Amino acid sequence: MASLRRGARLPGQLLREYRLARSLPRNLPRSAFDTEHGVDTDGELGGWTYLSDLEIASPNWIHGVNYTAVEPERFAAVMSGMALRHEDFVFVDFGSGKGRALLLASEFPFRRVIGLEFAPALHAIAQENIRKYRRSPGGCPEVETVCADFLEADLPLGASVLFFFDPCSEALFSRVLDKLRRSLRDHPRAIHLAYVAPGRKEALLDRADFLVKTGGDVRLQICWYRNR
Repeated sequence: MASLRRGARLPGQLLREYRLARSLPRNLPRSAFDTEHGVDTDGELGGWTYLSDLEIASPNWIHGVNYTAVEPERFAAVMSGMALRHEDFVFVDFGSGKGRALLLASEFPFRRVIGLEFAPALHAIAQENIRKYRRSPGGCPEVETVCADFLEADLPLGASVLFFFDPCSEALFSRVLDKLRRSLRDHPRAIHLAYVAPGRKEALLDRADFLVKTGGDVRLQICWYRNR
């Protein structure tokens, strides 16, 4: 089992999470979203899927945050906080897991919806969810998940909405911002960025000289930015 082989490698905080995961219930009721749409986007243990239970080739797995699905109401708030014409943008979910945010985004007429997920097991589940999900007429015509470490993956070179549901550590997110800065320098384009549950990463975003903050919701823990 992956979790047993990796247990000895976990630093203190992740080891505590690993032990907590062993005590969480495995058979919680399915979420209303999964029941309604016949998909599997919930976490396995108390609403979470722990990365220590998965086979992940990327060395950055140690910087990953365990998967949980974004609430539909929270995602709706994310989208309402951005003034844009969806048809002009590609939606990218960094650390897309089982793909709930991809399914929710597919209800909007984006040019494309793309998920970047480095855990093959979660990527495979997301592919099946995309196949099963029946989006409303007028939604996005092209939805896909890519099995890749988002620090290494190529970013779309057109106008994009970048979505983060707290997928990684501060150290790794700082490198993501550096990558985004370079990409925008080499290929200028419009981006909107939404971060859910940013914690201390909000300070990193506020200090990024190529971004300007456009809003925030303290209750729902969402912050919005666009490039200058």
